[in-house]
Amino acid sequence: MSFDMSCGGGLMMARRRWLFLGAAAVAVLGGCSSEVNNPHEGVLPKGESLGEMRQQAGEALTRYDQAVINARGSATVTVTPPPWNSPPGISIESATGTRAGTRLTVTFTGTREPATRPCGADYHAEAVESANAVIVIVIAQPHATNEVCTLAGYSRTATLNLAQPLRQRVVLEARQGQTVPLNTE
Repeated sequence: MSFDMSCGGGLMMARRRWLFLGAAAVAVLGGCSSEVNNPHEGVLPKGESLGEMRQQAGEALTRYDQAVINARGSATVTVTPPPWNSPPGISIESATGTRAGTRLTVTFTGTREPATRPCGADYHAEAVESANAVIVIVIAQPHATNEVCTLAGYSRTATLNLAQPLRQRVVLEARQGQTVPLNTE
């Protein structure tokens, strides 16, 4: 594009063209919504949706139940870890409850602040149960998705209700399907 800058009219025409081009660029760029143009925004990475976490928990329960069958009454049950390297999710570190009760509190590492604060999160938990074990899925509800936060972890808890009393079942963490310490009250 060339402009005749020899007189005031040419300069004014150049300014109008640049203003038009600038306004067009702002309209195009400013009008683009990531919701419309990026169908994957807001979609959780593979394995992090609640449905996928429930499926992984079900698979881990199947592996544990098979390990119980393979143990044939032995006190030692050896569980084969999942075929993936590091499945997503929040791993619980321990559980507290009663054998006769349905209320279970799990401890895990999470954020320091609640979801009402930057870099914070609220947590809730749900159980996937079998006759031999309970897997606890911890779900985080973060303050925002694109925050830059420190990687410091803090001890957090979440309480959930089981469908049936715990009795002799073990509590497993969701990522590897391994047993966690159970503190009985």
